[in-house]
Amino acid sequence: MRINRLLIIILSVSFGLIQGLIAQEISFSPGRTFESDFSFPTDICGNDEGDIFVLDAMNDRVVQLKASGEVVEIKPQRESIYKAVGIAWINGDLWIADTPRSRLLKMKMNGRISQVIKLEHQTEPVDIIGLGDNMVVTDRFNHTITVLDKDFKEKYYWGKRGEGIGEFINPGFLSAGPENRVIIGDILNRRVVSFSPSGRYPQIIAKPGVERGQIFRPKGVALDSKNRVWVADGYTGALQAFSISGKFQGIASKDGESLALSAPMGIYIDKQDRLWVGESFASKGSVWRSK
Repeated sequence: MRINRLLIIILSVSFGLIQGLIAQEISFSPGRTFESDFSFPTDICGNDEGDIFVLDAMNDRVVQLKASGEVVEIKPQRESIYKAVGIAWINGDLWIADTPRSRLLKMKMNGRISQVIKLEHQTEPVDIIGLGDNMVVTDRFNHTITVLDKDFKEKYYWGKRGEGIGEFINPGFLSAGPENRVIIGDILNRRVVSFSPSGRYPQIIAKPGVERGQIFRPKGVALDSKNRVWVADGYTGALQAFSISGKFQGIASKDGESLALSAPMGIYIDKQDRLWVGESFASKGSVWRSK
């Protein structure tokens, strides 16, 4: 089904790298917002052909923004993805973390659900990513991370509720990092951390707070081509960048003012280093391109 209503608004934006009181500017070419009758979009992913997929689960659908400009609605056949949270393109397939129904779904472009995975230790899966031959899933109910092998068998399972390193409170969005590290937005601990796939060698990337260089509600994480970890703060609306070792790199700004999006949730960075982010409270998304 083709969607006729797609509003593209051209904006002028820039991203600034802030270090102390000195700003090193990173200029971005005009960006745009995209609207398609969304209702609280939660996550975004893309494929190798340049297509973008927006999980619009409150409308029980995925919206595909094709590289050609065509916009397509994908409705699940004989299933529901209502209130699902995470979406990912993994090894040529579209996967959805179907949070309220405790399962992972592989969905074809016609909406057919071709595979359903129920995990032993997953109650409320939030996000899913590919990591080499493995898949990684967060669970906000059990406060855990599960790593599956290529046969979807549990390979690693780690984490528990708590504030210590290796513990989580509502772990959410994921990104694959350098050397197959797992980058995790630990939402209610207000931090971003990374680990090896087996849960070893922890590294804190972003610490709690509401000032620049701090995170209060990490609702999206993504790695760009320069190995910077971009984090969407669902509370402050900021988009901030950190090194993989935890050094603050900068904050997104427009006309000298820090960018404040409407409850950003879910980030995807494509091969052109364009940053796609959902704005859940505004029921839209925005995309930014570096020069």
